[in-house]
This record gives sequence, C-alpha cells and structure tokens, in this order.
Amino acid sequence: MALFSVYLPKARAGVSDTRLEQARFVRDGFSWGGFLFPVIWLLWHRVWRWALALIAFDVVLMLLSNRFGVSSSAIAAAGILEMLFVGLEARNWFCLALERRGFELSEIVQADNREDAEYRYFERMAANKPDEAAIIVPSPSSRSYGVIGLFPEQVSRG
Repeated sequence: MALFSVYLPKARAGVSDTRLEQARFVRDGFSWGGFLFPVIWLLWHRVWRWALALIAFDVVLMLLSNRFGVSSSAIAAAGILEMLFVGLEARNWFCLALERRGFELSEIVQADNREDAEYRYFERMAANKPDEAAIIVPSPSSRSYGVIGLFPEQVSRG
C-alpha cells in the first residue's frame, strides 16, 4: 500500500469548478527517477529552484576536483550522496512546487497504485462526504489488506 497526496488548484471566485479535472496525485516515497537522473527529473517536473541548486553543487564539485585535486573517489561519493538525497526528497520538493503554483493539498489517499487512488478519491468526491477523515483507507469489503496496527479489534476492558 502506498500513500498518495492529492493536490487541487485553489478555488477562485468567479471561476467554474473544474478543479477535480486538474487534480495531481503524488505518490509518497522514494523517487527512482530522481535518484537515477536527479537534475533531469527536477527539470521535467518543473522544480526549478532545486534543479539550479543541484547544478550549482555539481559545478562546485567539478571546480574542487580540477582546482584542488580532490580525489575522484571523493567526488563520486559526493555524487552518490547527492543522488540519494534527491531520491529521498524529490517528491517533497515536487509537492512544494505544486503549492507555489497555486495548488493545495486536498487529501491523502491510501491505495495500491495511482489508478486505485484516483478511483477512491473521485468516488468519495462524488459521494460528497466532507465530514470523513482526510485519509481514505480501503474498505474491508473491497479487498483483504491485512491488519494495520497492533490491535485489529476493539478490546473491552472490564
């Protein structure tokens, strides 16, 4: 099971409500694309600030290796640490970029994949149940997902 953050454009007065059509589903977790191709992934997802910061970091690494004779193994280790850092943080940076572009976090959905997340989210929006919790968990009747937590049943204390 994965968690998906659902971002919608902020509602504006006088604009028809087509927000659901522009919903963005961002899977929480490690980004393999951000790990393997950090700068390209950031540019593709329009996370400009962090892309520029990584380019500057790479330029500094090149200057250190050429100017001060830093060993190539140290440069490679710094590059791998950079890739790992981007892989861990890329999705958070993407969410922050969405918020800067005028999106707001609507809900968090738990699902196996993006299609299931979209289905659960839009099904709930169609049912208009705003009083429910912000995290949508699968119903036990749909599939057997196992138990989350230590105590699956309510224990009565007597």
